Amino acid sequence: MRKILFSVKLLALMLLVFASAGVKAQDMNVITTGVPFLMISPDARGGSMGDVGVASTPTINSMFWNPAKYAFIEGDMGVGISYSPWLRELVDDMGLSQVNFFTRLDDRQVVAASLRYFSLGDINFTGPDGEELGTYSPNQFAIDLAYSRKLTDKLSLAVTGKFIYSNLTLGQGEGTRAGTSVAADVAMYYTTPLNLSSLDADFAFGVNISNIGSKISYTNNVDKDFIPTNLRLGPSLNLKLDAYNEIAFNLDFNKLLVPTPPIMKDDDS
Repeated sequence: MRKILFSVKLLALMLLVFASAGVKAQDMNVITTGVPFLMISPDARGGSMGDVGVASTPTINSMFWNPAKYAFIEGDMGVGISYSPWLRELVDDMGLSQVNFFTRLDDRQVVAASLRYFSLGDINFTGPDGEELGTYSPNQFAIDLAYSRKLTDKLSLAVTGKFIYSNLTLGQGEGTRAGTSVAADVAMYYTTPLNLSSLDADFAFGVNISNIGSKISYTNNVDKDFIPTNLRLGPSLNLKLDAYNEIAFNLDFNKLLVPTPPIMKDDDS
């Protein structure tokens, strides 16, 4: 009950601030991008931690969070498969699937690849006059290939190239087509051991600028949309309590690196 009251009070305070500043609801511009599925957390670990992972310990799913972590991953080769249902309370046939693979070239170099597939389920298409055009299954996918290398025993860098394909209309809309784009990620990962009182610990810091690439469009007549270029950075502290237990503290900061739509005055000027 206290949480509900706090939410109501916070909403009232926000409305009061906007009213005092003379800001109307329609003046609040929202940043939107194409292919937003690229920003959805693909694995249970990162999602359960509140969508953090740029500096957490390396896993097979590091491609999404920070591909530079692959240089510090244990093992010579690995494969991981994940599936996340999407909007399950509304529909039961939307989901995000991802397959990750990595192989170690030597002690300092790792190559990794991933396939991310987002299914929007079955959608009934209709025409301008409401006529039924059939049932289709729009989908989107991205293929990533990353190279991660240790520069020192504590620092690694990575570059990733990706191909993005988004087919939302399946050619059913007049003048529409599938959208494609190419992009790249640039990432850094630093980790060092610490000794805090009587506990052994690992401190890490990560940076990942993802989805740096060309705009995407689904028609030849409409301006292209930015893809979700994103800066993710943050620290991590992993405390080793004993031989069987650890506790980690992670913090991620995110900044969407796309232009904010301008607020236009509603008059003749």
